[in-house]
Amino acid sequence: MANLGPGGADLIKSHEGFSLKFYGDPVGYPTVGWGHLITKTKTYTKNTTGNPKDSLLTQAQANALSSSLNLGYTSPISQSKANTFFNEDTAKAVSEVNKLSLPDGHTLSQNQFDALVSLTFNGGPGVLTTPDVRTMLAYKQIYPTFIGPRTLNEIDNCSKLVSKAFSYDKNLQRRRNEEATLFCKGSGYTHKYPVYTL
Repeated sequence: MANLGPGGADLIKSHEGFSLKFYGDPVGYPTVGWGHLITKTKTYTKNTTGNPKDSLLTQAQANALSSSLNLGYTSPISQSKANTFFNEDTAKAVSEVNKLSLPDGHTLSQNQFDALVSLTFNGGPGVLTTPDVRTMLAYKQIYPTFIGPRTLNEIDNCSKLVSKAFSYDKNLQRRRNEEATLFCKGSGYTHKYPVYTL
């Protein structure tokens, strides 16, 4: 069982925004830390900027929410609580990526694993079952465990498959390109086709 590496954790954190205070996410759901969803039963100010500070709940709203859900904590949370939430939230995505069925004898590199965890953390486990992700994972040349050399055509194919697999949610192209770049890092091929260009 693989674990999330520092590169993957940093990538996720850099895109999630961070706040020790409760804030509304893009839908208005109360959130804290690095995108930790508190509940989907109530909505507050929607975050339209990506900066959690622009949709903070008032202290009264936070206390009322905490009390109504018996959370055992209120806003602001401690850094240590934020770290715990992050580890718990990423653990779900890590578990889903660890469940993937890969071609016999092949394993993901740490960078590939981290990129898929970031994609899953953001898009949910269903993203791993999309046809483009399945096609990429079925291609043996994509793995660092592939006994090469790869032909120029195979190298190009790897780049194309990665681009298609990470073309998920057009609103997040910068994040998807960073994930695809991380996936390819040290793999013998590059992320030369930005997402959504194929």
